[in-house]
Amino acid sequence: MTAKRIEGWKCIAGYLGRDRSTVIRWARERGLPVHALPGGKSRSVYALQHELDAWASGQASGLPDPADAVAPAMPDDAPSITPSAIPAPASRTSDAAVSTHAPRRWRRRLAAAAVTLLVGGGALTVGVTRYTAPAEAAILDRATMARYVAARDDIATRAAPRLDTAIRTLSVIARDHPGHAGTHEALAEAWLLAREFGSAPDAIAIPRARRAAAVAGRIDPGSVVADRVEGVIAYWWDRDPVRAGTLFRRAVGHGPQDALAHLWYANILADNGEHTAAAREFDAARLLSPGAPWLLADYGWGLWSAGRTAEAQALLTGLAAEQPRLASVQDCLSVTALAHGDLPGYVHHLRMRVRLRGEPELAAYATALDRTMAVDAAAGRGHGAAYALMLTRAVSYTQNAERPDHSWPAFVASIAGDRAQLLAILHDARAREERWGAAGYVHRIRQRWAKDGMIIATLDTLAQPRIEPEPA
Repeated sequence: MTAKRIEGWKCIAGYLGRDRSTVIRWARERGLPVHALPGGKSRSVYALQHELDAWASGQASGLPDPADAVAPAMPDDAPSITPSAIPAPASRTSDAAVSTHAPRRWRRRLAAAAVTLLVGGGALTVGVTRYTAPAEAAILDRATMARYVAARDDIATRAAPRLDTAIRTLSVIARDHPGHAGTHEALAEAWLLAREFGSAPDAIAIPRARRAAAVAGRIDPGSVVADRVEGVIAYWWDRDPVRAGTLFRRAVGHGPQDALAHLWYANILADNGEHTAAAREFDAARLLSPGAPWLLADYGWGLWSAGRTAEAQALLTGLAAEQPRLASVQDCLSVTALAHGDLPGYVHHLRMRVRLRGEPELAAYATALDRTMAVDAAAGRGHGAAYALMLTRAVSYTQNAERPDHSWPAFVASIAGDRAQLLAILHDARAREERWGAAGYVHRIRQRWAKDGMIIATLDTLAQPRIEPEPA
């Protein structure tokens, strides 16, 4: 029997007889089983009825919250890291170093189609990552250190079951050794990966990653990992590119040999259209970790975002052949195919991703597109119905998202050549005071509609602030 799905926070709340904010809190704090929808420009959610019923009956349990693991008392001379006392990230520096401004409107949502790769795709612990200092490492006994190292190995796989195992292991270590900064750093990275490569929804993963990074930062104010995790969240979740840039520049300054600090900084710069600065950071990351497939996938997407389409396509196609199990490349190639109007190619790469990651929703979507394209072909009308299906799905998921971002639906409407729908989406986004990065999508919308003053002017109003100051 097919599991009954309940789409979106509002419907999940209605099923449980609670308001939307309550079920979001339950997902964040009590392990309510909510799953993230892949694809598109917004990270929408759904739940399975039988899982909700099991959870309500006390039969299901979520992953441990690292905040709970921090609760035990620390030595008298150690800094207090009680969850309620965890400071905002800016508390580790002066106001001059990191802005404490938190925008009231949500800006950019992580996890759309391939753009999410720019975070998750590079979230692999590598040899150049800043590790725990020897004095701090001495906190862990030999057996605990072995479990800690094994958990880091689990994180590096990006496989959902092993991420779950790593989070459980690290949460216990954090409970027993709350002063070990490396454990909290690893938890922060694991939660970012769990939202991308596992099924943890943003409402759970982002607050827990933020919390773990804040704990690590209190223990070690110079933590490179804490800064870059907080930088990712500041850009993709808080929609604050200025603060994200400050955090990343501090991370790079403290850890110039940390490949992920450079890579994740490059990713947000590329997404925001600051391509010269992005190239600088990509080069630094590639020199520190040459030939790393996960890094090259991000670099390929950065090239595509910069409009260097032929280079990006060659790199990504070659990488897909050499690394057939690297799902992030299939994400990228699905979008590059769509950008060329190659709808069968788009569906093909979606199916390749399904083979690698499962994702029943994406499999159903690909099947629906195949059937709709067959109907279009039989009627001799191009891909009109298929584009309509894609656009309906994109808009529906975006409108249902906790923090809507309409750049993906706008891109789909542009590819379909639907000017009226594109303008409607742009005007809706402007009315919601959205601000976009999404440089790859925006660049191609501008190319297609370069002579349409209304579309170009509206796009201009949606641009978000720069990450780096304007060059002198």
